[in-house]
Amino acid sequence: MTERRSIDSYNRAARLFHWSIAALMAGMYLTDWTRSALERNSPERSFVLATHMSLGVLVFILTLVRVVWRLRRGAPAPLPAPGLFRLGSKLGHVALYLATLFLPVTGALRALAGGKQIYFFGLPLVGPLDRDEAVLGATQVLHGDLLMNLLLALIGVHVLAALWHHFVLKDHTLRRMV
Repeated sequence: MTERRSIDSYNRAARLFHWSIAALMAGMYLTDWTRSALERNSPERSFVLATHMSLGVLVFILTLVRVVWRLRRGAPAPLPAPGLFRLGSKLGHVALYLATLFLPVTGALRALAGGKQIYFFGLPLVGPLDRDEAVLGATQVLHGDLLMNLLLALIGVHVLAALWHHFVLKDHTLRRMV
């Protein structure tokens, strides 16, 4: 049976990018939380960190592909909304794209500055490099606090906006991405 969607809906690829990145980001938060609960320098912690790095590489790659896809294919026409809401939506989406690009970059820089190697599902990609305390300190703040908390806030606003559109405005915004 073929799926029938209105012209206003995002295509399958756009929806696959969206939900895959969302699932990978959830996996990254889960691995980060799990890592922090494990004993330092334990094999389990190293495995969880390597998994976290692999998911970050995937998030970065999928986000780049998603941005290129969107620039080439476009998006459905926005639903009618006051100008301020439309501007907020555009800025929020740009901020989400930037955060999903910069969070993996700062994570990679953090690992490299800490003398760690970056792995992609067991395959070494980059490093290790000499330890650099200045870069390590800056990336710990960016990756560990600033960008992570910013992304959590952006995701929260994104989810609340989708639910507000669905339950309050009943304008089918949420249905366009599911």
